[in-house]
Amino acid sequence: MFALTAAAVRKLAPLPYPAEVVETWMTGRTPEDYRADCAEGRIWIAEADGLSLGFAQGEPGEVKRLFVRADHAGRGLGRALMERALADALAAGDRVVRIEATLNAVPFYHRWGFVEVGRGIFPGRDGLPQIDVVHLEARF
Repeated sequence: MFALTAAAVRKLAPLPYPAEVVETWMTGRTPEDYRADCAEGRIWIAEADGLSLGFAQGEPGEVKRLFVRADHAGRGLGRALMERALADALAAGDRVVRIEATLNAVPFYHRWGFVEVGRGIFPGRDGLPQIDVVHLEARF
């Protein structure tokens, strides 16, 4: 998941983000950041021929993560992963789902009916260029 995220950011984030943000995006992160969620079955991974193509994570009221390999974007994989993450986000009966989206992902979420409710920055980047994010929500 770590390598997939890093590769997706390098390919999909440069349009809205400055180069120094993209270059430092994964600074301070490690594969360990994903290990517990994977081991506990909280992350859904899409694979083909032993290759991870994307992943998603939903928890009550929130879609936490959704990444697709850049070379598989636009093929329906993001839609399938979003459906899975939304099922988890809505499983506890929540009707409002929130997402903290990167700027490049906002159009994808708009297609699902999410609307902007605020802006912020990704936490934990002291001394690094900030990653601007958009807070979105939708009612289902």
